[in-house]
Amino acid sequence: MMYGVVLWSDHSRNRAVIWCEDHGDLAYFDGGLPAGGPGLEPGDLVRFEVSEGKRMRIVSNPRVVASEQYPSLASDLRRAGTGHGTPMPQAGDAPSSKIIPLTPGGAAVQAATNRKTSTG
Repeated sequence: MMYGVVLWSDHSRNRAVIWCEDHGDLAYFDGGLPAGGPGLEPGDLVRFEVSEGKRMRIVSNPRVVASEQYPSLASDLRRAGTGHGTPMPQAGDAPSSKIIPLTPGGAAVQAATNRKTSTG
């Protein structure tokens, strides 16, 4: 089992693109007919099985763990990719990295905040 965050979804075709916890290739869900599908939304934290297809990673049995947990992840990744095409660092250059922090959002964070304030 793997965890990931939905970056994009299409309800009419019951499809989604998921960023995986192992930071490997993106994984694709194609659930076929939308009836009875998991209702994946961008930003949802999901748990799923992943297999290697001919050209891509394939998601099966996705389950939403927390809705809207990372609502800005797709735009954060897009913004971080704007530097795409910059030259590779040369020997002796100071190391740099583009780490995109996963800042949870949505109802799960609000519920945790409410529990903390109500208990003391």
